[in-house]
Amino acid sequence: MYRCLVFIIKVIEMEVKLLRVTGEGVELVATAAKTSDSSLMRSAKEIVELIVDNDYSSALEHIYFTFDIEGISVALSRELLEHRIASHTARSTRYNEEQGFGFYIPEGLKGDAEAIYRGAMKSANDTYARLRKLGVPREYARYVLPMALHTHYVVTMNVRSLINFFMLRLCVRASPEIRELAKCMYKLCVREYPTIFAHIWCRGYTLGVCPENMVRPANCPFKGIIPTKRVLKREFESEARRLIEHELKTS
Repeated sequence: MYRCLVFIIKVIEMEVKLLRVTGEGVELVATAAKTSDSSLMRSAKEIVELIVDNDYSSALEHIYFTFDIEGISVALSRELLEHRIASHTARSTRYNEEQGFGFYIPEGLKGDAEAIYRGAMKSANDTYARLRKLGVPREYARYVLPMALHTHYVVTMNVRSLINFFMLRLCVRASPEIRELAKCMYKLCVREYPTIFAHIWCRGYTLGVCPENMVRPANCPFKGIIPTKRVLKREFESEARRLIEHELKTS
C-alpha cells in the first residue's frame, strides 16, 4: 500500500519534498488581478476564489512551486516532460554511475510475472556492470538501462500548470505511478494554498463534468455523481449549434 507523510511524502520508494514556494501568493495574485481590473473591491481570498471558480487563471501563474522528487522511474519522468510549461532537471545517467540501480515495480505484478520482471532488472544491471568493467563510458553503457530505472528529479511549476497537471494526473485513468506522485504533490500544494487547491482534483471534479465519456472506468469514485461531457452536451448541442450557425450567417 502507498503511505504518505505530512511534509516529506513517501510512496514506497518515492519521496517528494517541497523545496520552495512563492510566499504570500494569495495577496500577490489578488494584486495582479487588480492590475487587470481596478474595480475589484473584494478581499484577496475572495478574488482568488473568483479566479479559480471562473478559470481566470493567468494571474495564478505568479505563484511557483519547486519539488524535489526521488525514486520515480525514467518512464514517469518522460510523462512529466509532457507538462511543458515547467522547468525540469533530472539526474544524468551520463555523469552518474548506475550499478546497483533501484527500480519501480508495478503494483499489479505478482508471482511469476514479478519474478520475470525482477530477472530482467538484474540482467540489465549485470550487463551495465560488465560494460563498465570493460571500460565502456557511462554515456554508452546507459543505453542498456531500463525505463523502470529510478531517477531523481527537480521540477518547478506555476499554479496554473499545476492545476492542469492535477486535473489530468489525478484521474483514475492516469498511470498508477504518476497518479501517486500527483497525490503527494497535491497534498503539499493544498497545505500551502488551500484557497486554490481545495477546489481542484481531476477534470470531472474541477470542471463539474467528466470529459472521459465512454472510457470512464468503473472504479471512478465520481461515477453517478458527476455527469460525462457527452451526456450533458446532448441536452443542448442541437440548439446551441443552431445558434452558432445563425451567428456565422449574420456576421
